Amino acid sequence: MALNLEDMESDLLTRIDKGLKFGISQGADALELYITNSRSLNVKIKGKMIDAAQGGNIGIGCRCVTGKKIGFASSSGITDSAIDFAIKSALKISKVLPKEDERWSNFVQTEEKGKNGAIESSIFEISSEEVVNGANLVFNEAKNYDPRITSIEGLIVIGHGAFAIGNTEGLQKSSRNTFGFIEAYVVASESMKSKTGASFAIGRGVPKFEGIGVTGAKKAVNLLESKSLEKTSQMKVIFNNLAAGQFITTGLQNSVNGQSIVEGKSAFKEKRGEQVGVSSLTIYDDGQIPDDPKMVAIDDEGFPRKKTLIMDKGILRNFIFDQYYSNIYSTENTGNAKRSSAQSYEALPKISLNTISVIPGIKNLNELVTEINNGILVNDLLLGIGASNIISGDFSIVSPNCYKIENGEITNPLEPVSVAGNLYKAFNQIVALGNEKELTPFGRIPSIAFEGFTVSG
Repeated sequence: MALNLEDMESDLLTRIDKGLKFGISQGADALELYITNSRSLNVKIKGKMIDAAQGGNIGIGCRCVTGKKIGFASSSGITDSAIDFAIKSALKISKVLPKEDERWSNFVQTEEKGKNGAIESSIFEISSEEVVNGANLVFNEAKNYDPRITSIEGLIVIGHGAFAIGNTEGLQKSSRNTFGFIEAYVVASESMKSKTGASFAIGRGVPKFEGIGVTGAKKAVNLLESKSLEKTSQMKVIFNNLAAGQFITTGLQNSVNGQSIVEGKSAFKEKRGEQVGVSSLTIYDDGQIPDDPKMVAIDDEGFPRKKTLIMDKGILRNFIFDQYYSNIYSTENTGNAKRSSAQSYEALPKISLNTISVIPGIKNLNELVTEINNGILVNDLLLGIGASNIISGDFSIVSPNCYKIENGEITNPLEPVSVAGNLYKAFNQIVALGNEKELTPFGRIPSIAFEGFTVSG
């Protein structure tokens, strides 16, 4: 089965080579081509309806340089005519731009590659009927868990793909992956009260359908017994590994981003080599985690994906960069160029975290709870975290799934509470790290206990 992806890579590289030659013949000073071909089966659960559809990310993005003017254009499809159209359009745009980019230097110029992740044969072997049956299992598990379950929504994505990148500076590379993802949101209702529980599974192969519906349903039903916190105070807060992952990645996405560093918009811009977190905190940006469905050999400019140490025992060691900003900052590229769009070929590469990995502690979540006399456990996704002030770091979020902790024990679920603090100061407010090592949609990050947050509800 992997041979199909190898053939796909070979085909894309052939198209890259032909496109580069065409671009040169058209008079481009420099040219970069990004071509992708990925396919997926997307199964949606909405109420009692299950809808299956084939998806794809198939197209070309072209950056063309005239002098130091950089034009970009894209086209769906990877036929010769689509590729030629994108190249001609990007070249035309570059010629009519009013100003040159004096900071422009070059495209990626390395022969290095990272490692490809494992290609899971289960992705190719499962039929669409089996995926739909899996969706039915998720639905029925949740629905049958408790008569108070009133709604189930979810998404299952199973797919594979390859992409290739080439430029006129000698680079021609490709990579491939397989991926599987499930998310489910289960609503329980009683006495005019409705609560939602979320459940996820990710991997490079077909994730297990069993247990997804039950997990979401159990969370939702438990929350029906929630009570108001009825106070505002500073207290200790434990984020489970899902919430901690969401929180930590939000705290890093701007603060260690090379563009923000260069443009002076990061709170950490002058703090490289300084203590910015507790001594127990070590963080990597890791583009080479074997079971990560996002693991590929190269980033979206062709630079090798790698493992970059961000914090070492709380000391800020590195920022993350793409080619453009690493040239400006006179530092090494870290392989963090990402084309963030539903159709990736339509987007310009920007600096983005790969997969964040935090070295875990030695205590499990229950042991973290026993060490807290007065606090809360946040047990699911954080609402409003994306609206945090990424310049100052101030945040005020809502946790709809949380529990009161008293005298080292979880007592009762709570009505939604708000939690406020500062994303960047929070690295120094960590009091304990959990020992979870599993991968979540936000990375490989354990549960984390913080102190000094303001909680109200």
